[in-house]
Amino acid sequence: MSDAIGLYLNEIGKVALLNAEDERNLSKAIEKGRDAAAAMKKGERSAALRADLRGAAKAKDHFIRSNLRLVVSIARR
Repeated sequence: MSDAIGLYLNEIGKVALLNAEDERNLSKAIEKGRDAAAAMKKGERSAALRADLRGAAKAKDHFIRSNLRLVVSIARR
């Protein structure tokens, strides 16, 4: 195994796996961001909508990083 792959696997191993409640909460934040994006597309502007968009981006990132181990385990099969 190359050093780069080993480093990558080490890094993704540091991120905690999600439980069902975590997944639900992240999904709700992402949906809230989608709603905010739709509202902004219609011309609405507010600090709350911008905060929802930022929260959704963070939730997506967290969801992705937390599931990288699953992706790697499936790819190894």
